[in-house]
Amino acid sequence: MNPTEQQQSGGIAVQTENLSKAFGNLIAVDRLNLQIPTGSIFGLLGPNGAGKTTTFSMLCGFVKPSSGSATVLGYPLKEFPFHAGRLSALPQDARFNPDRTVLQSMIFLGSLVGLARREAEDQATQLLRAVDLTDAARMKGAHLSHGMSKRFGIAQAFLGRPDLVMLDEPTAGLDPRNAFTVRQMIRALAGTATVVVSSHNLAEVQDLCTHAAIISQGKLVSSGRMDDLTSRNQQVMMTISNLDAAIQARIEAIPGVVGVMAGGNDGELKVMFKTTADQKVEDAVSAIIAGAIAAGASVSGVRRGQDLEQRYLEVT
Repeated sequence: MNPTEQQQSGGIAVQTENLSKAFGNLIAVDRLNLQIPTGSIFGLLGPNGAGKTTTFSMLCGFVKPSSGSATVLGYPLKEFPFHAGRLSALPQDARFNPDRTVLQSMIFLGSLVGLARREAEDQATQLLRAVDLTDAARMKGAHLSHGMSKRFGIAQAFLGRPDLVMLDEPTAGLDPRNAFTVRQMIRALAGTATVVVSSHNLAEVQDLCTHAAIISQGKLVSSGRMDDLTSRNQQVMMTISNLDAAIQARIEAIPGVVGVMAGGNDGELKVMFKTTADQKVEDAVSAIIAGAIAAGASVSGVRRGQDLEQRYLEVT
């Protein structure tokens, strides 16, 4: 079985086993065991100094691990064909040739991943359109705004249709509107590749990613599907204007509810529940809301799960 077949059959694009990196006495990444599912948009989260960029750099081949191992698209990391264009990376502080136009740079970068000139030009045109830079194709790199440079970076990362795209802080320094635009573009382009986004922006990762891992002090502290990390399938947050102990007790007695506790705001109640084997999560939530209303609760708001920020604060 070749590496591509291994990747497709196993459904894992990246796997690390006790991956570590030390810089002198500083342990930047400490025995990291990570799985990134094929086809996911995977968020790599952690505070500054957590080891995100070092992990990113090892997986991209920029930095050699001190110990441990990793498999990327079915290849052992030390045997990965980085020249073949199957992995693309956008470092946080990437800089582009200031004297080439955007289109010229795209065609040149396409040639580096093995595209013929015509194919590179066709893909460049399509990708620049996707990131709304068609009108900037003839602009030189020196004249691009920060937001335009970020979008240009996203476009070039998808040249050659790589199987794995690594993006380090792709929206850093952008205003909210441009950051939203970049997330939409990543989401639209990600259908053909596994995308790893290194970030410390919790709201961004929750909005964009299907899976995530949280790293603290070089160690993995939590990972999984976004729904599982935020407990979207096990919790519902209800805002009840007339909440008191009696109503809370009646809600706790609703079938399927396994616990309730006060939320962080007045009148907010966190309701934990389990579903039966043949019950959909949406039906369970509807039943809880109906049960709460029948118990006399004046329900003015409902949201599923907790924020990723809450989960992050629990484990770091």
